[in-house]
Amino acid sequence: MNKRIALILAAVSVLGWGCAEKKKVSSVTDDITGDYAEESEISTKAEYSDSDFKVLNVTLSYPEGEAPVKVESTDLSGIEVGERVPVCNRAEFAEQCYGQEYWNDQTVYNWQDFVDKPIEGVIESCYTENDLCFLYISYPNFKFDIYDWEVLCYDPKSGSTEEVYSWSAERLEDHCQNPCFGNGALFSEVYDSSGENGSRIYKTDLYTHETEQVFEGSTEEYLWLHTDDTGAVCILAYPKDSDDDGVLYKFDSDKDGFVLSEDIEAPENSVSNDRFNGVQSHLVKREGSRKLDMDNEFYHAETSVSTGIIVYADAERFIIRSGNKLHTYDITKMEHYISDITDMGDEIKYSCGMVFIGNRSNTFRMPVYCIMPELGLTYPVCEKGIYGDIRRQEDGISFNSIHNVENTMVGAGGEVFLTYSLHAVDKVYRLTVES
Repeated sequence: MNKRIALILAAVSVLGWGCAEKKKVSSVTDDITGDYAEESEISTKAEYSDSDFKVLNVTLSYPEGEAPVKVESTDLSGIEVGERVPVCNRAEFAEQCYGQEYWNDQTVYNWQDFVDKPIEGVIESCYTENDLCFLYISYPNFKFDIYDWEVLCYDPKSGSTEEVYSWSAERLEDHCQNPCFGNGALFSEVYDSSGENGSRIYKTDLYTHETEQVFEGSTEEYLWLHTDDTGAVCILAYPKDSDDDGVLYKFDSDKDGFVLSEDIEAPENSVSNDRFNGVQSHLVKREGSRKLDMDNEFYHAETSVSTGIIVYADAERFIIRSGNKLHTYDITKMEHYISDITDMGDEIKYSCGMVFIGNRSNTFRMPVYCIMPELGLTYPVCEKGIYGDIRRQEDGISFNSIHNVENTMVGAGGEVFLTYSLHAVDKVYRLTVES
């Protein structure tokens, strides 16, 4: 390396590490030209050890009064969704679906009992936008495949409903994945289980109801249609017959299509990954240690945890749930807050300076909690119940109140052979954090 550049790098290293509490090294290119300019760039990522943070054990407290959030809810329990006869219950397919199961040389089911038998619809999820509720309604079946579904737009002010999109399989080989919402549209995936055709992604405008195909995969890959933490609609395409990393596509509203994303693969030593505010973060195994480190474009920070998932991360803080402990690392204050969240739920999101925790268990009813991690102030934001689908919004969160729906398949001898269970949405909540 050129001696002049070496001296500059050495000087920057000393200054960067010696005078900044955050241990942030700045990049320098002054007076460097030619082939050495690119070589001289120094990473601006900060490096922290776990001992750099002051540890504060924060006991949760439950003050009187309401949480500093505005709570609104919409009751969906009175909406009629109707019935459908799924493809597996049609006369031409019922024997193929239900007449091939045997036990002790006897058929398990009377397949004739299923011919033209209708299935009642269930509201499985609710997406809110512009004060409207978009309801995903499935028609479950004992083949445990998604053969029939629709999306209705419900206007709470007028009480009216309108069909946005409806889909039913024509063949047993045609299936759908759960659709997702984003960019003012509904996105759905149809795949062919026979392998003759690749999966196809469709986009339906929530307001004009116009539908168009926007993506098609090959027969050699699976597609995972989903939304990330920012609400961006994504497709992860990964090969069927290898362990190679997948390729990530994101929907671009300007181009009205999916474009290849650079956020593709996580490090091999990663145990948890997520994307917040457009930045990917990884919780990775530390070399030579059981402990984990947080890594993103802002910093690489050692932690005191050996297991965990990322709750949130940005330039000023990151939050990890490790077992029954909530670990909040404040980069600006260089403090590490630890709180016990035992029995507080299995769904957790961070928004607007607060952590929200809820529970989806069918046997244990509890409210959704709002926690200020630095102070330990904890508020229930609704009555005890079963809640799920907590989603982060720009100014708060939304979540659903749900109940369990079960149906059983009775065999030829009257025995119960199969039971399906799923969650139906009763009410949708919208929480806005008060400034």
